Amino acid sequence: MRPLRSAIFILLFLFAAVAQGNARAIRVPSDDELFAKSDLVVIAIPSATRDTAEHVNDAFGFKGQSVVGVETRFTVATVLKGDRSTKELTLFHYRFDKGSVPNTPMLLEFDAKQKKTFRLFLIRLPDGQYAPTAGQMDAWLSVKAEK
Repeated sequence: MRPLRSAIFILLFLFAAVAQGNARAIRVPSDDELFAKSDLVVIAIPSATRDTAEHVNDAFGFKGQSVVGVETRFTVATVLKGDRSTKELTLFHYRFDKGSVPNTPMLLEFDAKQKKTFRLFLIRLPDGQYAPTAGQMDAWLSVKAEK
């Protein structure tokens, strides 16, 4: 009888934990999907980052979520898809203004001082800058840290 009671307790605990959880479902595209949809795929290192004048409240439909537009410059080490002569690029993305509310988008932040290398899946914007292929809402899906 004891194992049955333990199993029931565990199931009740799991249901309670799930009921308390608050999650947002996202679809994670494969690297092959991102590659196919991208205008440019590169291995690059951030060299500088700066905030733009763009500030958005209730960003991406999340009440109370504020974000700031950011331009991050990258030095390109290798072009995997796109214009092979690309040596530098600017990625337009967003960062949280004052922290984040639960289950909000997964945005990007880069520290140029760390000199980390990333694989970027990008689409070209009309102004010549680039944006994450997977979109701004979950931009992290378009950026893979290289080892």
